[in-house]
Amino acid sequence: MPSSLLPPSPNWYCSRASDTNQDGILGFATKNTVFLLNIKTNPASAEGSLQGHCERVTGISFCRTADQTQLCATSSDDCMVKVWDVKTKTLTKEHKVHQFKVTTLHWSPILKDLIVSGDEKGALVCWDLASNDSKLFIPESNQIFSLACSPHNAAHVAVGYKNALVLLIDINNKGNILQRMRGHEDEIHSICWAPSSGEILPSHKPSNASNDDNSWRETAEDNSQKEDDCLLLTGSKDRTIRVWDTANGKTIQTLRLPPKGFQRTRDRGDDGGRGSRVWVALWWIPNEKTSFISSSHSGDVVRWDLSGSKPKWECLGSHDAGGINMHMRIVFNISQGPTPDTFITTSMDRKLICWNCSTLQADWCLSSLGGFVYCIAPSPLDQSRLAIGVGDNMIRVWNTASPGQHCDVTVLWQGIKAKVTAVCWHPTRENCLAYATDDGRVGVYNNITQSNKPPILSSTFHRKTVYALSWGPPCPAKSDSECALLHLYSCGGEGAVLQHDSSNLQGDAVNMNKLIRDANNIEHMLPQRTDVSWCPDGRAVAMGNEDGSIDVFAASNLLLLCTIHVHHKLINCLKWYPPTGLPTDQSHPGSEVTCQSDSSTANVGVNSSQSEQQRYWLASGSNDPHVHVYDLNKVLGPRDPVQLDTPMTSSMCCLSGHTVRVTALSWSPHGDSRLVSASYDGTAQVWDVMKGEPLYNYRGHRGRIFTCHWSATDEDVIYTGSEDFTLRKWKISECENKYPPKKKKEALFKTARFQSGDAKPKKGKKQKQKKNNPAKSPEATTNAASNTPVEPMVASSTNTTDQSEGITQRIEGIDTVMSQSQPASHDDKEQASVSESRKSKEEEVRVVSKMGEAESSYMEEAVEVAKEPSYMKIRKDRGKKKKQKSLFPVSCGLDNRTRAHKQADCIQLAAMKYGGVVATPKSDDTEDKETTHLGFFSDRKAMYDVFRDEAENHNESGYFDQKCTLGLWKGNILVEIEEAKQSGTLSDMTVGMAAIGGPDVWLEICEAYAQQLEKREDFIKAANYYVACHQIQKAIQVLMNNRYHREAAAMATVRLPYKDPLLIEVYDSWAVQLEKEGSFEQAAKCFLAIDQPADAIRLLCKKGDPSSLRAGLEVAILSQQETMATRLMARYVNECMLAFDWSQVQQVTSSHELLQAGQLLLQVHETMAASWVADDVISAAWYEEPQWSPWQQVVNSAGKQVLDSISSWPTRVVNDIPLLEAAVSTWAKDHHVDLANKDMLARLYHWINKTKPQGTSHSMAMKQLLIYLSSEVILGHLSVHMNDIHQAALHWLQAMVTCHNMGEYDIAKALITLILPKGKTSIEDLRQKALFDQTSEDVTEIHEKTGAVLSCLEAYYSLTVLYYLWWDFGSRSMNPDKKYSNTDISQEDGTNSIPRITVSLPDTVISSHEHMSDDNKEPSVAHESNSVNGSTNATQADQPDNDQLTGLSRTGGIAETVEKEHLTSCVNRTNSASLFAKLEYMSQVLLSDSHAKFAQLKHKLATIQQAVARLVARHKEHENIQRLDTVSNQRSVVDEGCTDGEEMRTNEDADASENADKSTDISCSKEQSNTVSNIDEITLTSSDDKPSSSGDTSKDSTESYKLHSLTDEGQSSDNLLELTATLNGILKDIAHIPVEIKEHPFPEPVSSAMTLVYFTKQAARVSKGESHGQLSDLRSKIATWGHQHSLTEQMKRKFAKYLVK
Repeated sequence: MPSSLLPPSPNWYCSRASDTNQDGILGFATKNTVFLLNIKTNPASAEGSLQGHCERVTGISFCRTADQTQLCATSSDDCMVKVWDVKTKTLTKEHKVHQFKVTTLHWSPILKDLIVSGDEKGALVCWDLASNDSKLFIPESNQIFSLACSPHNAAHVAVGYKNALVLLIDINNKGNILQRMRGHEDEIHSICWAPSSGEILPSHKPSNASNDDNSWRETAEDNSQKEDDCLLLTGSKDRTIRVWDTANGKTIQTLRLPPKGFQRTRDRGDDGGRGSRVWVALWWIPNEKTSFISSSHSGDVVRWDLSGSKPKWECLGSHDAGGINMHMRIVFNISQGPTPDTFITTSMDRKLICWNCSTLQADWCLSSLGGFVYCIAPSPLDQSRLAIGVGDNMIRVWNTASPGQHCDVTVLWQGIKAKVTAVCWHPTRENCLAYATDDGRVGVYNNITQSNKPPILSSTFHRKTVYALSWGPPCPAKSDSECALLHLYSCGGEGAVLQHDSSNLQGDAVNMNKLIRDANNIEHMLPQRTDVSWCPDGRAVAMGNEDGSIDVFAASNLLLLCTIHVHHKLINCLKWYPPTGLPTDQSHPGSEVTCQSDSSTANVGVNSSQSEQQRYWLASGSNDPHVHVYDLNKVLGPRDPVQLDTPMTSSMCCLSGHTVRVTALSWSPHGDSRLVSASYDGTAQVWDVMKGEPLYNYRGHRGRIFTCHWSATDEDVIYTGSEDFTLRKWKISECENKYPPKKKKEALFKTARFQSGDAKPKKGKKQKQKKNNPAKSPEATTNAASNTPVEPMVASSTNTTDQSEGITQRIEGIDTVMSQSQPASHDDKEQASVSESRKSKEEEVRVVSKMGEAESSYMEEAVEVAKEPSYMKIRKDRGKKKKQKSLFPVSCGLDNRTRAHKQADCIQLAAMKYGGVVATPKSDDTEDKETTHLGFFSDRKAMYDVFRDEAENHNESGYFDQKCTLGLWKGNILVEIEEAKQSGTLSDMTVGMAAIGGPDVWLEICEAYAQQLEKREDFIKAANYYVACHQIQKAIQVLMNNRYHREAAAMATVRLPYKDPLLIEVYDSWAVQLEKEGSFEQAAKCFLAIDQPADAIRLLCKKGDPSSLRAGLEVAILSQQETMATRLMARYVNECMLAFDWSQVQQVTSSHELLQAGQLLLQVHETMAASWVADDVISAAWYEEPQWSPWQQVVNSAGKQVLDSISSWPTRVVNDIPLLEAAVSTWAKDHHVDLANKDMLARLYHWINKTKPQGTSHSMAMKQLLIYLSSEVILGHLSVHMNDIHQAALHWLQAMVTCHNMGEYDIAKALITLILPKGKTSIEDLRQKALFDQTSEDVTEIHEKTGAVLSCLEAYYSLTVLYYLWWDFGSRSMNPDKKYSNTDISQEDGTNSIPRITVSLPDTVISSHEHMSDDNKEPSVAHESNSVNGSTNATQADQPDNDQLTGLSRTGGIAETVEKEHLTSCVNRTNSASLFAKLEYMSQVLLSDSHAKFAQLKHKLATIQQAVARLVARHKEHENIQRLDTVSNQRSVVDEGCTDGEEMRTNEDADASENADKSTDISCSKEQSNTVSNIDEITLTSSDDKPSSSGDTSKDSTESYKLHSLTDEGQSSDNLLELTATLNGILKDIAHIPVEIKEHPFPEPVSSAMTLVYFTKQAARVSKGESHGQLSDLRSKIATWGHQHSLTEQMKRKFAKYLVK
């Protein structure tokens, strides 16, 4: 269980959302789950959660019976009531008798099987768990807000309603209402029974009780016996608390809430008056007859005392001056605490506070979270403070170092209007915190201690969510960069990284892509950015991209150093390895960080040498489930950054185990190379990066994990935040799992969907079941479970018309039902998150099916009634044409009136025609204005009036075409068209008629009509009219701007000239839209259409799979994009080799040299893979579905011959040609390449060398190792064909060193048979070829350079052969029939799981393999130092005695005891004479005097450096003591210094074994030798002074062991000068050594000598005759050599044991 956490926030506006059982488990509702908290622990710890409801949980109640305290009941808006076992977290029972949302419930404190619940329609359900029967009552048709079962009478239940009514109900008597208590004026929030019955308050007892007052006399006398007479408390929204006498249903006392207490911050929007928010919760103190607790205004908690004549009250927390442990907003629930005198409150301010009734103060306070935990950031100045971004629009600052149970959390909410998705502390400014939100805003709190001050917002917003923030130096660098403030960098969801000036956030932010494009002269489109992270030292910034690539830029010129193509999906997180002593999750690069004090810099420097190799490690997580770690030390080396020409296609380490996307990463800040990752699979995984192995897996969250942080104060603690609304603090040592659970993705997403309330009950199944099985209808179920009829819930009727009307009324009343689900006053921001949204009419029909099966049945019946029979439908006459609308509807209407009107019209028309007075009177309902229709039968003037009236009618009705037609007939069409233009009512007809006015008028109307159509979003038609009026570009713009790109491109292509800017803009816009939609190939076509092949290639390769890369590569070659083609070929070949698809390249039709080089590399890679799989060197399990080429069959059918007399290893040959030569020759023949063309070979060599993997590591995956080895092998082979033997030997030497460093000796053996098929003879042939192919002037130089490299290669060849001789000599003699395997494949993660063969070679041999440098150009003293250190440790270890040096160990090497006859038989089979010749040859190769001397000098140099370091440290210590102490104390310090010196002399041998320093270079200039502070800056360079003659090696070696005493003399300055002089002498001796000796790796000679001594001794013991003497002499010779060149005295003693006198 987690030791500490921030739990989710309890639900609001619920009367019983929390409860506590007798075991100290607090359960509270949070969204659709119930969270369990153990409040008896210190601090409170999580006990899990109860998940099963699909909508908001509204109530929880525990069983009060002693044997069932683990049971609890919950209610929800999903109309369900469930019973849970909190110990097992399982559901035991449930029911859905309610048809509407359940608002509250209560478990009877008397009956252990009775649960009473109420819903929003007033239904009260009593559920008997024993019989599983339920009774339903509707005593009042109103929403139930609260209810409480009586603790004195099991049949009594008090219910509070929204309409301010309180009912006392007898559930045993068919829901009979005992008392109807009125007095409140608003909704009832809480109901609470007194703990004891028959109690009358003293203030209610009359002072002068008369004899006539029989009721009071009876109450006073029979108080102890009358159980019905007990007190009841009710709290209401009207700000009153009423004390009721349940016997008569009258109010005893009315208590007004006290005024708002104390001077503290008032609730947002709360003015303390009548309109302020309030919620009255009640809790009666156990064993207290007259005292209870209530909530009050805006977070006040009040204790009431009713014992006196007047009620007394007191606010809790009055002595909390800061208000930290007090509520600031309204309190919703009060529950029992861990002890009888404590209670717990939940509030809108998202705090849980445990109060003490005795002290009236808070015992502890726990802050909760109201949203997803999106981000965690530790303060760089106080690492115990965490800033937490939460989805409830607030930031928490948690002081994790706060003592006791109090949770010290500061809440920041001012100015935050959306979810907080990113936070980042300023590296040096205290209390300065930057944040970003879901709506794209970026802000900075300059001082979080002043939480009432709003933050400063940047004037530049992102268009989408901001996902990352990072502080870094300004780019580009300013003139005053030394004193400039750090800038804030933000990355938004729209793909932009913005740079904000922290000193002027009101200024415009800079888009980094623009700066990057200008700095690198990039013309193509840059990828969309998804993350940004500055290196801790501010030298570089890494940006993750949408296509899975990572770009690393140098600061501050933003030069692109390298691009990493390993992920294939969107990058979610980037994390640099933290410097020692700094927090892991806070980036603080730049000038301000470098200006820290010297003391802090010195502290970091203590461990800087230990973390030097991890200094520029970068971890990345993406939408795929893998985590990759990259070593960028070669890019960001100790000097200037190095720019790579080709992208990095491999990582240093791949961590696989998650099943879904990785969302967050956090390095361990304790220097142990551990990493924690968070994922959507709901787990957090701890990794060992050095080993590439998972360590622990945490599964405490119930949902996706969004963020994680490794504690800087406790290496065993990690913090994680999830969508389950919790921030958990857990310990690594308590994790029980190692890997994430498999196949968890589907179940997790179902859980997340279920928790969010998206999962809804299916509707069709219920209706189908009801039709098929009417016996199980809701009516039957309800009647069976209850003794009362259900008419109050559903009114049944036999009249189908009434049923239809009833259903119609239900549908119309749904809005009212939904509005009653929450209190009417919840109209602010918080209420909006709780209340239900109103549904449209179309949704209301679907809602009816959710109101219960009973109502669904009535709904179906109503639908059946409403349906018309098919024969009743009126069919339209298809043959009858539709009559067009009349142009004169007003006149037609007047003409179709009654007969009297028609007669009057005739009379009127006659009067108009012939004059005179109308004799016939008009009808009463006729008017003068209705005679206009007579214009049809009158003159022109009257007809004009008819046209006018009809036009007005058409205009009012919206029939503008008819109006224009009338205007056309009348002869003023231009006037009508102008009016239509001004009013925006043009039509096709009006535009056609505009031609009457001439071309200019028609063009003007066409343009106006096009604009009108554009506003109506009829864009195709608008474009047509723009084209008609000769505005081609305008038409194209309309289509393009409204995403009709295909139409716009078609029009632009046929109407615009080639290379027109608008044509380019159309295709560019189309490509951008297609890219957003994921149609990368289609978008690439657009870029090709406008001659932008670079962008087309980028889109084709965006998915990163081999087919996409192949398409991009061919396009790059055809478009002559040489630079991009080179990079793509590297990625393409790398992906093919990773996917084991060697046939993929055969499909490429181009014959470009790049493709030929890639095909050559794949040919060699396939040759190695096929032959090594056939020889069991590597396992075939690595190749899941290999796509072999025809060459694979040739490799498998190749024969084997023994060509090497030293190793006797068989070599594959094809037609008597070694396999490698045959593979290259076959490739040359197939591709028509002349191997004699050195220019061609040089170009192939240049390309392969340019695209090979940049570096190797000990944890390299097997697939990456094969790729690297194949590159080195073919480069060496091409060098041989070009007669460059020196370069060939360098490549092959590097491949051999890599195999030995990784412990892959089987692969080293297979590599030798491939590149040196004849072994020693092949090396001699290379020597001869090097001399033969050069001119006479170059013979000496070639002999020195090439000979040195070939000697190193021959040494590693000999070491490999010696290893297998040792193996065969021991292991196979003991188990001749056993087949040893070196593979242990794990196909899950794809990492290198082929283990190193564990052989009991001396430790010196193993250690000597690990000191070689990966770079064959420059010496790496760090690796050489490792070899010296390793040899020292090996010699100090206890070696076995002479009697125990035979046999096999339990791990597969030399054991402690073996029977002699097995060894004898083995030596006989090996041939003693041949064995002696091989060992003699190996001793000549491996025992190099020059290399041994170089190792001695480096050993002495490391010893001096350690001595100087101790001397400097003691010197500084003495200076500090002298400044602080008196003269007398200084003498005591001198004595302590002497004591320390004695301890150093006693530990001389131990110090000598650990004296290797990991610095990359060693030197000391003359100026540095005179300064104590600069004595550590040593570099291995040639001194300017003349090199001194080499002295006696043994003498120098002896002097190196006396250096420790120089630091114990007490005279620092003299000792330092003496050390400096000795150091200069050693540097001169090193400078005198040939460069060839220092430049190339060589097996440690002394370690090799020790191995040869052991082997010759064992071989001599079982040999006879002359062979025995030869082997003994060889052993003595080797031991003598080792004794002379030993690094330490202990080594000499070891070799002296094997000297033959």
